[in-house]
Amino acid sequence: MTVTPPEMAFGPGVPLQHQVYLQLRHEIDDGLWLDRADFPGERELATRFGVSVITTRAALDRLADEGWVERRRGHGTRAIRGPSPSMVPRGPALLSPAAISPRVKFRYEVLDSSVRIAPADACRAFGEAPGSELWQCSRLRLFRGAPHSVTHNAQRAEVGLRHRAAGLRSQPMAALLAAQGIQPHYMRRRFHATVAPPFVAHRLDLTIVDPVLVATFTLHDADDLVIEWVRIYLHPDRSTPEETLDLESGSWATTERL
Repeated sequence: MTVTPPEMAFGPGVPLQHQVYLQLRHEIDDGLWLDRADFPGERELATRFGVSVITTRAALDRLADEGWVERRRGHGTRAIRGPSPSMVPRGPALLSPAAISPRVKFRYEVLDSSVRIAPADACRAFGEAPGSELWQCSRLRLFRGAPHSVTHNAQRAEVGLRHRAAGLRSQPMAALLAAQGIQPHYMRRRFHATVAPPFVAHRLDLTIVDPVLVATFTLHDADDLVIEWVRIYLHPDRSTPEETLDLESGSWATTERL
């Protein structure tokens, strides 16, 4: 099942060419155009974003000036900068089942579920070369009827393709993995702030220039093999459950309901 969301949620007061530039830079830095020969041209981008060719030309020229892409007459445009190095720590960060599947009642809206080229960070987590394909699922999570966050999960195809559409619409991913007999042993995670990509901005009622907090984590089995890579975009104005760290065991647990 694949659902294509609108491409862009433009922010007021910010030049369109800058917003298109930011989105393309995000995609390049995510490794989605690494070693590919089909980087879109000015007209294709104009159609994709619903802007003028002059706008996309300016965005591409800036990317070229800053060394993100190379533009050659008769040869089109190609990305020449690789993705940022992964910052996932190597030491285990143990989490309790409550933290992996928090006691929060979300409703889910599936935005996309397919096997496609994955972000380079996800590829690296699974030991695959950037540009590899993984099963991926993006879902909008709603709490009390309001957009709360957007999740982006990546799993090996033999795992992800076994999830039922009904489950993706109603259950947390930890429960779907448990239904396949897959039990995470621990989690590694990190946080950073960034601007919202278009598909996130649209679903969270934000613009492409609004900041979001991003949590990225990997779930591992007892042999340290990665089960799942997850990226969660959190709405800047939505509260999140409080977590408690047990300093003796290194375990995190969700201690209150939203």
